[in-house]
Amino acid sequence: MNWRNLILAGLTGAAIGYVVTKKQTESITPEKALKLLKEKASEHYSITGAWIIVKPENAKVHGLSYSVYKGGFSHSIAGSEAAHYEFQIDAGTGTLLNLVQK
Repeated sequence: MNWRNLILAGLTGAAIGYVVTKKQTESITPEKALKLLKEKASEHYSITGAWIIVKPENAKVHGLSYSVYKGGFSHSIAGSEAAHYEFQIDAGTGTLLNLVQK
């Protein structure tokens, strides 16, 4: 292997490392987080309204630190009053961390 190939391989590896690192530190948008939640929750709840705070916050969930989006939704059951839920979604992955009925 000559020097040119070695340098090219090193630069390629550095570029791939940069892209992977950059991708891991990016957050999903709050709109996407809300969409993911509504898609999953609609399997069990009849959602009539939903909201999300667009600025991620630092929070501890089960003793672990996360950057989260907070939000909520209303669930209607025919013939009864709407139930309200609040949630926390991991801003990095979109994973639902906490769901509580209020």
